[in-house]
Amino acid sequence: MEKAFVLINCEPGKEPSILKQLQKIEDVVEAQGIYGMYDIVARVESDSQSQLNNIISDQIRKLNYLKSTLTLIPTEHEGELENLIPDLIPDVIPEEKKPLEKPFSEEEGEDYDEDYDEEKKLN
Repeated sequence: MEKAFVLINCEPGKEPSILKQLQKIEDVVEAQGIYGMYDIVARVESDSQSQLNNIISDQIRKLNYLKSTLTLIPTEHEGELENLIPDLIPDVIPEEKKPLEKPFSEEEGEDYDEDYDEEKKLN
């Protein structure tokens, strides 16, 4: 099953008319008005990519009162990404926050930052 999402800009006030026209197209599974840069989003599903192309080019893009469209076609890795997300975000938040260590120490012979100690005492 091939699918696409078509974002539609239409003439002001013509959203209901375009939504009615979209409902008559067999492979338009869902269509609704949205806020933002586009006025309507339609989900289209068909058996083949060529059939999907024809629906978008020959039917949707020729609707009355339509100004422009943007077609989004999902990638093939749709289900795989959901399984990868937990691996990409490791659990790195400790149960307790550890205090920050001093950036310099007198024992190491480096410059000691006295202001750092004063700030730490105030916090």
